[in-house]
This record gives sequence, structure tokens and C-alpha cells, in this order.
Amino acid sequence: MFARSAAAFVLFVASAVAAEPPFTALPQPFEMRNPPVVWHATGPDAMTIAAGPKANWFVPPWNPKNAVDSAPSLLIHPKGDFTLSAKVALQPKKRWDSGCIALVVDNDNWAKLCLENAQGDGRLSVVHVVNRGVSDDAYTDFAAPGGEVYLKVSRKGEGLSFDASLDGKTWTMFRAFTLGGDFKALRAGLLAQSPVGDGMTVAFTDIRYDPAN
Repeated sequence: MFARSAAAFVLFVASAVAAEPPFTALPQPFEMRNPPVVWHATGPDAMTIAAGPKANWFVPPWNPKNAVDSAPSLLIHPKGDFTLSAKVALQPKKRWDSGCIALVVDNDNWAKLCLENAQGDGRLSVVHVVNRGVSDDAYTDFAAPGGEVYLKVSRKGEGLSFDASLDGKTWTMFRAFTLGGDFKALRAGLLAQSPVGDGMTVAFTDIRYDPAN
């Protein structure tokens, strides 16, 4: 549909990062798509990811040729059904600064569930984007007054869902959907972005990956 370069998937393991505590919440090896400015494991189920200036992942439906694919993400390659959740926290500086859980099949088929400074006033809320060639960007009124929220993505067969929670126990579903492409290539993981800003560091804690039994 439009020309753009394919993002590289770089394989690595957490132990390759010096002086980090053991990180065991996600199965290794990881894949880094658009490497971050820096990332740190801060515990067995926690990490920070820093996005650089103008880092974004979006295909404007009004002008797909202006697609941007530069937001850094740390991904895993789940086998079959799964859920992936994390508590996401950030202190936004510019509009659309956000931390997300991402799903990607290929360059045209991907999705992200984000805690975002959607209105640019510092008040964070849940935003979700599903991309099938172009991006369907959906804002919600699910607010995170404390600057943090739990986000969860799930797969069952070729069905996907987005949920959010303030306490990690009571969940609100926002979307059930599917993506095109080859689901055998589906990746899932954590993403940081700062589309119009100078960069953003996002803290992910209580990271949980549950494969299907």
C-alpha cells in the first residue's frame, strides 16, 4: 500500500545486559524492534524502556505515505494462546507520550494498547490502535489518575482482546478483534513512544506472561 523500510528484529537475552538484575517474567530470547535509547531490567518482572525523540508507530488513515515506525519495543514470540499484562507508568511531557503493550504480525498488521497523554494536558488515559494497512486510533475515557494502569492483551485462536484495570484484578475489555497476515509470526511485548516529544521513559512492572495450558 505504501513504501517504508521494514523494522529489524534483533534477538538478544537479558543476561547480555551488564549489571542488570535477573529478568524472568518473559521467555527468552527477546526480539527488539527499533532498539530503545536504553532499557533496564529493574527486577524479575519489571523494566524501563526509553524512547527517543519523535518515536512513534502510526499509519495515518488520511495519508498512509506518512507512516512512522520508530517506537522501540521488546517482543517475545508466543506459541499459541496467551495473556500478557503489565502495570504501566509514565510522567508525560508532550501530547501522545505513552507506554503500551504491542502485538505485531507484520508491518501492515499490528496493534497496541497504551496508557497515553492523549489530550496533551498530562491526564493519562487508555488508547488503543489496530492497524490493518492503516491505523484505527480509538481514545477512551478510562483514566489513570495515579499515572499508572494495568494493561492486558490476550490471544485465543486468531482472536485478540485488549483489557485495562486500575488494580490488576477487575478488568474492563475495550476491544475484541483479529489481524491479517500469518499468525505464526505473531509477536507480543512492551513499547514506549514520544511522537512529538523529546523522548519518554516508561516503567513496566508486574509483568506477567501466561501461556495457554
